[in-house]
Amino acid sequence: MTIAESLIKWLLEFNEDGRKMEKIDVDRQSAEVESYSLIKEPVINRTTNVLGEETLTAHYTLMARLADNTNTDRIENNAFGEAMEEWIEAKNDRREYPAISKGKVLEVKVTTPFFVGRTETNNSVYQMTVALRYEKTKTAQEGENKQ
Repeated sequence: MTIAESLIKWLLEFNEDGRKMEKIDVDRQSAEVESYSLIKEPVINRTTNVLGEETLTAHYTLMARLADNTNTDRIENNAFGEAMEEWIEAKNDRREYPAISKGKVLEVKVTTPFFVGRTETNNSVYQMTVALRYEKTKTAQEGENKQ
């Protein structure tokens, strides 16, 4: 399972007053209203400690196409985004992270809060950026060195 798949599985646990994401697509935002996608950003930050252990931070943009016909819709959309930010922060505080095969997750945090990225007729595309920081396991590092 890829890191994106693990992060999607984890994000699908979010449920704000019965309003939850049923599905999150990868790399492409659907034109359908009430659709979600996770898009990996093209930069990974890497650090290596004195023992040679590598820590990586990958950034993902979560996009949501939501109805915005009324002011009430827009208020609810913002409440949904704020609740998700708080949920991610609470999960991070409790160290409840997605399980990944490449290593051990050290942190998941929102680096860009939920905001309107693009407005179209009767809907808007909202987005937020999530950073996942993890320590690579020795077996994952050794596998890369062999290639």
